Order: sequence, then C-alpha cells, then structure tokens
Amino acid sequence: MAENACYTLLTSLPHIDSLFNSRITPISRFQLDRRLSMLDMADQERLVMIENLLHWDHLADDVNESALIRLAEKARDQLDSQTLRELVDWRLDMRTIVAALRRKHLGEAAPTTAKWSYGTRYEYIRSHWSSPTLGLGKAFPWISKVAECLRTGNCVELEKTLLQAVWDQLNRLATRHQFDFEAVVIYVLRWNLVARWTSYDTGKAQVRFRKLIDKSLGEFRDQLPVSN
Repeated sequence: MAENACYTLLTSLPHIDSLFNSRITPISRFQLDRRLSMLDMADQERLVMIENLLHWDHLADDVNESALIRLAEKARDQLDSQTLRELVDWRLDMRTIVAALRRKHLGEAAPTTAKWSYGTRYEYIRSHWSSPTLGLGKAFPWISKVAECLRTGNCVELEKTLLQAVWDQLNRLATRHQFDFEAVVIYVLRWNLVARWTSYDTGKAQVRFRKLIDKSLGEFRDQLPVSN
C-alpha cells in the first residue's frame, strides 16, 4: 500500500487513548471496515490473516492446535515486515506461555510431544518447566502475575493482566511506525482489545475461565474428586 494512502487512512481514524478507561470503541467495526477498504486487496488479505491469528477471542477459545500451528507458519512466511514477524512471534509465545502456566497450575508434567505448541519458545519452556516463570520472567514480566491469578482463580485480574501485556507490546511497536501498513495493523489490534474490554462481562469471564481450566484438564477432569 502506498505511503500516502496509509496516511489518508490512519488520519481518518479516531485516536485510541487508553484500554481500561474506554467505555465504547472509538469507532464501530462497521465504520472501521469501511475505512480499511482503502487498503489494496493484498493488504486487506494480510490484515485478515493477522487478525485471524492474533485476535484475542480467536486464540482463547477451543481451537485446533495443529491447524493454528499451520496457520501461524503460513502467516509468518508471508510477512516481509520484521515488525509484524516480531508481533506474531511475541503473541504466539504469549499464548504458549499461558497454556503452559495453566498446565503447571493443574499439576501436569511438561509436554512430551515434539511440537506441543507454536511460537519460538515452546522447546525452551519444556526444558524450564520446573521454574515458576518457565525461565522467562525477565522477557515476560507479567508471567508471575498470571501464575498468581491462576492460583487464586481471579479471572478478572487475569484477563486484565493479559490484555495490558498485549496493549503494552503494541505501544512499543507503535513507536517505530506512524503512517505505514504496520501502523494500520497495530491500530486494528488495539481496537480489538478495546472492543474486548468494553464488552467485558464478569459472569461470562468466570464461565470462560472454568472452561479453559476444564480444557486444560482434558480427559483427567472426570477423575477429580467431587467437593461437597
């Protein structure tokens, strides 16, 4: 996409000030999609691919891991932007870390399959399974808080911690880009986070939290003792 076209698109979009102080999204998804139609077809397809891979709801729901690994590899191969590759790697590493923390919380041993998740750190995580922070506390300082939220069952704080971590990473990447395709991707991903938070429902979050734990337990769930 031409730089002047990116400039026109981005200057037409309302500024997103914050995540947790927002009550509504700064622009509706319908209006956002209309503005995004200014992208050429190739960039529209790349944006859809990135959203499908990194959208919070999409990654948090019950998904086919093998299919997502293939999608991640395909997406990464098609990205010629170092920033977008970095973003994909970071976000997929995050998902792998959270999945590992859930398994550890349930008392499970390290995965034994060769490629149990995707991202760049799954082998490192397996070799540092005994570490409370999986040996990644410095690179991902939010790990300790996520582990604590899992321990206490605080689903609201867990959600906020993960959303804030993604928000902060997008902000870091945004300092390198203003009026290019990367800036458009960062804007859309920020919009997704605000949409997620402004539609947040505590009751639904608790149900979702329980489902995620049950999913992690898998076939062992029915073997647990029933509390009276």
